[in-house]
Amino acid sequence: MREILLILALCVVVAAARADAVEIKISPALVGVADYRNGKPGFPVVVLLHGFLQTRNAPPMSRLADALSDAGYPVLVPTLSLGVSRRNKSLSCEAVHKHTLQDDQKEISQWVNWLVNRGHQKIIMIGHSSGAKDILAYLSAMPNAMVKRIILVSVTPLEVDAGQYREARAAKPLMPGPLPPLRRFTMAYCKNNYVATAPAYLSYADWTGDSIVSALGRIRVPVNIVLGSKDQVISPAWQAQLTKSRVPITLIENAGHFFDGEHEFELNDRVAEMLKKELH
Repeated sequence: MREILLILALCVVVAAARADAVEIKISPALVGVADYRNGKPGFPVVVLLHGFLQTRNAPPMSRLADALSDAGYPVLVPTLSLGVSRRNKSLSCEAVHKHTLQDDQKEISQWVNWLVNRGHQKIIMIGHSSGAKDILAYLSAMPNAMVKRIILVSVTPLEVDAGQYREARAAKPLMPGPLPPLRRFTMAYCKNNYVATAPAYLSYADWTGDSIVSALGRIRVPVNIVLGSKDQVISPAWQAQLTKSRVPITLIENAGHFFDGEHEFELNDRVAEMLKKELH
């Protein structure tokens, strides 16, 4: 048993040693961080983006990054700053959320440019949950010819309170002015404790299911969607709406939102199959 634990510990050390922590200056006062690993020559680089308020260390993207790196793909796993320089832990619902979806899009664009400047000419992007929506929003606003395919894992709009949404939209200022007051909203698993200004909240809440499906119809790069059949975050109605988008959907039986346990390996295998199409 001790020998097995020692081997596992050494494997963790080796895996950790392969990733280089890299930084970009998002603004004069804000630094973004990511893990970057080199891969085999000729392989496309894969960008993996975490979900709601998480970091690059969050599964399933962190585990998928390990698997793809082992297969020879160069990988970049950024942590969206969400307004926090060198952020290394998830943000709480009660933190002050002044960041916007447009801020996230600009950061994603900066990381893509960072890869292009390193010589990468073929980029695959994979996002989990709200990270998948962020990638879709980024490419809708800033199409980039270097991005050749996107894979959206457990993609879903963020759950919001309909009454709060209508009220925030009605109160949205039309003219520039003082910073709007902070309010408490319901967003995803943050139940009436997501602290944000109305414009910051709306930047995410405006991306409804209809917005996602509309973007899927407009985007000009190949798209794959991966869902778990036991995902409690995704409603049957949302899955039916996605099906009508005609984007290929891979359904992994009995997997939940985070593809825990044995389903992690099936997610890795299915994504690897999709990426093989980009090797030639």
